[in-house]
Amino acid sequence: MKTRVYIDGYNFYFGCLKSTPYKWLDPVSLIETLLVRSGVPESVLDELAVKFFTAEISERAASDSSSLNDQRAYHLALYNHCQGRLQTIKGNYSIDKTKFPKVELDERGKEKEPKSSQRVKIWKMEEKQSDVNVALEAVYDAVTDLTLEHIVFVTNDTDITPALRKIQSHNALKKRSPVKIGLIIPMRKSDSERKGNQSLKDFADWTIEHIHDEELQAAQLPCRIFGPRKIALKPTSWFKYPEKVEEVLNILSQKGIEGSVPKAWKWLSQPLHPADGLENIEGIPADLMDDEIALNIIHQHVKGYADYKKRS
Repeated sequence: MKTRVYIDGYNFYFGCLKSTPYKWLDPVSLIETLLVRSGVPESVLDELAVKFFTAEISERAASDSSSLNDQRAYHLALYNHCQGRLQTIKGNYSIDKTKFPKVELDERGKEKEPKSSQRVKIWKMEEKQSDVNVALEAVYDAVTDLTLEHIVFVTNDTDITPALRKIQSHNALKKRSPVKIGLIIPMRKSDSERKGNQSLKDFADWTIEHIHDEELQAAQLPCRIFGPRKIALKPTSWFKYPEKVEEVLNILSQKGIEGSVPKAWKWLSQPLHPADGLENIEGIPADLMDDEIALNIIHQHVKGYADYKKRS
């Protein structure tokens, strides 16, 4: 069953990835896992079958000075790793001044209605166009690609509801074979307080309500991804134990040790050499940096290696 997937990147990030160690995600790998769980395992992802909608954040709005570079590193990683399977479609990020009602209390201590509240000037910061782009791309594909059999939306944004309704309406016209609609709600299973929007689910043939942490963990990109122009490196702050990872990288990137962060990652991409008095690990250190026990062992090896290099 020929399938195409439309991921609302910002909705996915805030619903499923923010404040987690799973941000360095391979969307194609995750989607393949979720399609098996969907009950439609015969789904086939062809070239550029996954469309990822996002926008570059603004330095003016970023709460962390490294956020823009981190996002660029991630987009580069997707380009390097998912070429031919994932298409990134970018909107824009807007920053405007506007006035909104302030939350105020009346003389009885109850919240006033917005119409009775004083308006205050604020910065309005929002990602623009992604929801429109998702809707347009999905409806256009459903109408024009007669070989397409299955469309999957990854979002919890009700602004996309008209697109699902339009595809169902087009199915009813019977001008082509019907397109099955799937919906993946980007919420973690551990976040049980949040619910998927019913208006989206009403127009879907099947829905996945939650994504499991184990599925996110299994779909992580390699920490170091080569590309035609540049190497993409996972940002230090995106690891589960960022301070310890930063310490490992700082030791290895010192002059006289490996000399740079890229070279430090190259060192971490080889198996550890057995060393007297140090516990070893199976596998590649760069792939185990989110495992606390393995990271501590790697740290001890890095310190021992640095001491050896300094003595030499």
